[in-house]
Amino acid sequence: MRKKCSKPDCPAPKGLCIEQLSNDFPKCQNWLGTLGDQSVEKQKRVNIKSQTLPWTGEPFQPSDIEIVSQRSVPLIIGMVGSAEAGKTSYLGMLYTLLFNGFIFEDWSFAGSCTLSGWETLAQYLKIKPDGNVEFAPTTPANPDYYSLYHLALKRGDLFRDVLFADSSGEVFNLWAEDVKDQNAENARWIYEKSNAFIFMVDSMALIERSGAAKNEIMQMAEQVAANLKGRPVVVVWAKADVIDKIRENIKIALSEDLSQVFGDSQIFEVSNFSKTDPDILCHKNNLAVTEYLLTQLNEPKVIKLVPQISSVDLFLNYRGVYGNE
Repeated sequence: MRKKCSKPDCPAPKGLCIEQLSNDFPKCQNWLGTLGDQSVEKQKRVNIKSQTLPWTGEPFQPSDIEIVSQRSVPLIIGMVGSAEAGKTSYLGMLYTLLFNGFIFEDWSFAGSCTLSGWETLAQYLKIKPDGNVEFAPTTPANPDYYSLYHLALKRGDLFRDVLFADSSGEVFNLWAEDVKDQNAENARWIYEKSNAFIFMVDSMALIERSGAAKNEIMQMAEQVAANLKGRPVVVVWAKADVIDKIRENIKIALSEDLSQVFGDSQIFEVSNFSKTDPDILCHKNNLAVTEYLLTQLNEPKVIKLVPQISSVDLFLNYRGVYGNE
């Protein structure tokens, strides 16, 4: 039976607790146990709801994908990055922008089966009365933790279901060190199932931990690139409002290394703090990251077919200007 937390804004998925990240989670004061522990009336209401709608509005688990796969083949975009790199905050800002009327250039919003999950992320980005912003709590480092956020998008007659797969940075670090690590199951699933990736670079970590952070980022980048099989990657420098504070040699070296690993992948700088309205880093680039991947995934690819001929005859070996590029 489905387990539940009594906190209305708790981002923990089914069966997990955000405050007690161990087998002791039933000790959390907000934990309600199973639905059987609640009132009979509430049990009836939940049963009626589950019979009416196949979804609850909460983030999907892998088993929920079939809800949207019945009408289209969903695209999965994997969020990759170290702990506190800005993966979850990026998703919260993406939804906040769409909710407040900002739009993609070519795609329009057509619905979501995880609106409750999106709303929870957006709540953390709201400015408090004291002027501060409370960012979403660190994603639990649990190999069974999955959060798939759904968007339905349209471009003309083309309809797409898109799932953003979020997971813990700690788990991705384990995966980067050993892809077979038993404690990195969700990171492994995201890598295997995703059609494209958003690779987050934490600007603040580079300021605070310099070379150590760079090495951590590159280890993960090399693991992502190891078996891409043509899947697109967009590199996102998160917290770009402080990017100028990164040591210049570290920034240049990391940029060159990422270009070498990911080739000509698009690079964006994003921030959750706007200096103007509209702001390029905040209002434009956050949307552009996702739109770039949607374009890459939905545009037909031109395949260059160049015959490989090996002959002592120079005429037969000549492949023209195009073939010698």
